[in-house]
Amino acid sequence: MGAYHSSVIDSLDRPPSKTRRKRDAHALQALGETLLGLKPERLRSLPLGEDLLQALLEGQKMTSREALRRHRQYIGRLMRDIDASEVRRSLEADRDSARRAAQAFQAVEQWRDRLLQTPAGLADFLRQHPQADAAPLQQLLADARHEAANGKPPRAARALFRHLQTLLRGDAPVKPAS
Repeated sequence: MGAYHSSVIDSLDRPPSKTRRKRDAHALQALGETLLGLKPERLRSLPLGEDLLQALLEGQKMTSREALRRHRQYIGRLMRDIDASEVRRSLEADRDSARRAAQAFQAVEQWRDRLLQTPAGLADFLRQHPQADAAPLQQLLADARHEAANGKPPRAARALFRHLQTLLRGDAPVKPAS
């Protein structure tokens, strides 16, 4: 047991291997590539050093392939001076937020399609969302079905989508008191 323990301690005292340093440098350069694709206002909101921020903004303007290649390497070198884990966490939070927004959008689309295609769809929706007022939904459904039957542009279906979006977000007016 003592030999294992001392080998673990010895490995902690050694500097990282050349392979590890190269892998880390490539990971930082890849993160720099991701940052190059972001909008300037988003870049400014990240915890980047001033030199790195300026290098990224300059890199976005470059058109010469070779100059951009060298500039990417420079960005990778500047990336070593920042806490990349903070930047990665921030970018991951953005991805999570976009994923949640896409899921919410899909849920609204599914409800709209279900309401338009299934006669029991409205009853199911009202059972799952008791705060919703049935009258505007019934009117929007009738209008959307009428438009679809007559080959008109789907204005009411879009209005139904927007109404459902508001209801599912939770900022819709509640049912009037009876």
